[in-house]
This record gives sequence, C-alpha cells and structure tokens, in this order.
Amino acid sequence: MADEFTQAWEAFFRATRRARGRSTGPLDGARLSLAQYQLLEALRDTPRLPVSELAASAGVAPPTATRMLDAVVRGGLAERIPCSDDRRVVHVALTAAGREAVGEAAERVAANRARVRDQLTPDEQERAAALLRRLAGIVEEQL
Repeated sequence: MADEFTQAWEAFFRATRRARGRSTGPLDGARLSLAQYQLLEALRDTPRLPVSELAASAGVAPPTATRMLDAVVRGGLAERIPCSDDRRVVHVALTAAGREAVGEAAERVAANRARVRDQLTPDEQERAAALLRRLAGIVEEQL
C-alpha cells in the first residue's frame, strides 16, 4: 500500500507542478498570473493590507511578495501605501483595475476548480474533500 501511496503522491505533485508551470503567465487571458492572484486575493474583502499579511496569506516569504508586488504595481493593478504609524510597514491596496483583475482571476480559478470537481461523482467529491482537508492538516503540521 505504501508503494501505491508514494506513486500516487508523486503523480499528483508532478501534475500539480506542471499545472502551476503552465500558469506562470496570465490565467487564461486574465491580467494576473496564478501566483499574483493568490497574493492579491486577500484584498478582495478589505481595502488594504500590509505586505507581510499578503505574504502570509499567499504562503510566500515577504521578500518574494515584495518582488511580486513590483510587477503588479508597475501594471497599475495595486498601489503601495506607507503606514503612518510605522515607517517599516507598507500597505497594499488594489486599484480599480486591480479589483477587476482579481475578480476576473477568481472567476477563472473557480471555473478550473469546477472542471476538476465535475469529473468526480458526488460520492468521490465528498471523500476527496475530506481527504484533502486531512492531508492539508498533516502537511501543515508535519512538513
């Protein structure tokens, strides 16, 4: 069984890496890459957040988030706002174009997720959801 698990684990992560590699550019015609969307997605429900919170939400290091934000800011999709209380903190806010781009990307991500989900039976969807939650918890704790 362990061999089967190892093979399935590796196959899943190879497929995931290939899919992520194909999505380094804009998401199917959107203005944001998947990584940029994941960085900015937290701004959908709030007017601004510190770079450190965006980084944590996206699961990247703050220096990586800063580099990613450089391109997004240059593209006019977000703006940096210095914090008036702490000079070390920089907030990020979406521009109107950025809010639109994040919304478009969210729709594409949801459509991609639905395409995968719809290939599973309702029973498989339920079992997959439980197993994915369990695996996510284990990975967060152990790895």
